[in-house]
Amino acid sequence: LDTSTNLLYISFIDNNKVIYEVKSIGLNNHSDYLLDLIEKGLKENNLQVKDFDRILLGKGPGAYTGLRVSMSVAKMFSWTLNIPLYTISSLDLLTSGYKEEGLYLVKFKAKKGFIYHKAFSIVNQTKNIIASDMFVSEDYIDNYQEENKLIITNDLALVDCLNIKEEELKLVSNIHALEPNYLRDC
Repeated sequence: LDTSTNLLYISFIDNNKVIYEVKSIGLNNHSDYLLDLIEKGLKENNLQVKDFDRILLGKGPGAYTGLRVSMSVAKMFSWTLNIPLYTISSLDLLTSGYKEEGLYLVKFKAKKGFIYHKAFSIVNQTKNIIASDMFVSEDYIDNYQEENKLIITNDLALVDCLNIKEEELKLVSNIHALEPNYLRDC
């Protein structure tokens, strides 16, 4: 699950195969759609939430309300059904579909001239983090002088849940203490 940006993302995976996926861009109020879309996927696949062996949540950075929506749902499912909850940077989740070699600069819109930023390269099929998740001014990425860089904006989010590496996931040991990664204090 991820609702950190204007993209609402949901997927169900079974035996390394995506069996249900929603990528809906431009929704203004994820809380109006998230549970209905989860329920739709469950019905289409004859599943119940208790059938899942883990939940993966994009924990930000991102919009305050958006982060709260998916986090509340994931925490509720995890806690009430005793399903392990894992978190991942929303910037990693929403760019997990990029696999070609090169330099990638994430530039997801925040507010008032700021962006959520991360920089990574892919070399020999290995993702190398150059700059971890940041909340910076929009012109910050102008500091990267390398040519052939790909700038990934909200509209270019590309998710491939099957491309997420286990080392990108963090098991939540205390669900009640889990907070979104707002990055506003940077």
